[in-house]
Amino acid sequence: MLARKSKSKSGKVIPQSWSEGLSRLLNESYKTECKKQGRYFDVYGQIYQEELLVICSWPSEKDQFTAPITVFLTCEAEQMNSEKRVKETQEHYVDLIGLFFDEIFSTEDWDNFEPEWQEVSHKSQTYWYKITRENINATLEANKLLGDDFVDVEEKEEEWDNEEFDQ
Repeated sequence: MLARKSKSKSGKVIPQSWSEGLSRLLNESYKTECKKQGRYFDVYGQIYQEELLVICSWPSEKDQFTAPITVFLTCEAEQMNSEKRVKETQEHYVDLIGLFFDEIFSTEDWDNFEPEWQEVSHKSQTYWYKITRENINATLEANKLLGDDFVDVEEKEEEWDNEEFDQ
């Protein structure tokens, strides 16, 4: 499951024009770093009823076994409840992703991964992020192959885990 909220199911893929536009912007803005590291930016996102998820990954161009740096970013549904708020949230996502990668590129041997969801405030709004080594394209392909039955198993495991804590 990619989303922060366990209720987030059956989302729609964000418009390809937006994800490709953000990929182009990042690849152009960080052209020197991409060339130096032999990497590129790949953006994916889902619009769920409960949240908006954008995933920005920085995988290797040549070696699929080199772990990427992947930033997951999400917000609450009310941060996209009008056209104005959607535009504002999109701009904040671009800002935040840029800030995360500016920090990553400014630190030699950066390895400050945050695999659990963390809260961050930006321009008086609250967002959640995590930074992992996940290969998002491999995850998406695996999810396609495993299908809905796999999602049901994950949900059951989560229920069982919660029951253990309740006792």
